[in-house]
Amino acid sequence: MSPGEAHVAPYSRRERLRIATIREIKDVARTLLVQEGPENVTIRAIAREMGMTAPAVYRYFSSRDALILQLRVDIFEEMARFMRGVLGQHPEEEPGRRWISGARALRVWAIKHPHEFGLILGPWAPGLGREETKPERHMSWVFGSVYSDLVADLWRVRGFPAPDVEELDPGLATTLTALSEDQDVDMPPGAIAVMLRCWVRLYGVISMEALGHMSFALSEGQHFFEFELRDLCRVLDIAEFYEEVV
Repeated sequence: MSPGEAHVAPYSRRERLRIATIREIKDVARTLLVQEGPENVTIRAIAREMGMTAPAVYRYFSSRDALILQLRVDIFEEMARFMRGVLGQHPEEEPGRRWISGARALRVWAIKHPHEFGLILGPWAPGLGREETKPERHMSWVFGSVYSDLVADLWRVRGFPAPDVEELDPGLATTLTALSEDQDVDMPPGAIAVMLRCWVRLYGVISMEALGHMSFALSEGQHFFEFELRDLCRVLDIAEFYEEVV
């Protein structure tokens, strides 16, 4: 093998060790999140679990907020990947079926990962990992775009009932128009209003179940979720697909 053909490692040994340590720090942080709650995800606790000193951990993350922020980014992306995997089971030409499948997939992920869901989309530990607004906005949209793309595809392929812009409060119309332009959502303000309405209801029922806020009334939440999902299918004019999607 000539010198020019020799394999060149993409990272130096020091860089590989740094990457591995960062990954371990985040793995330990997530374990603490699940086992002890977000308030116990601290640099000191992580250092103790890893046999390191707190100052040594700070060499990899400048603050606890910086660590939580990166953990939130990872979890947002993980949830988005899971949903895209489920959506891939339906052709893009079937946006109605994809929306229903995506809604159920979000609930499955949230119920399986309630602590992670609480950290990224729930009310737990307000302010954690939000010291940098741009990354926060970016990771929210990584997931939010999955949902908005589903509704935009539905609007493009078959449409759904939506108010005309003249029927909206002027302030709301202005806000939704700005959202459309800022995030490149190819729908009129009325359709975006319907999209947000459906998201608020979908998120609400999933969040309350995943975080245990429905237990006072329901021993399990699947039947109520399906009750709400069926009604949202009527809102989006895709009720004909509800029974077909498992």
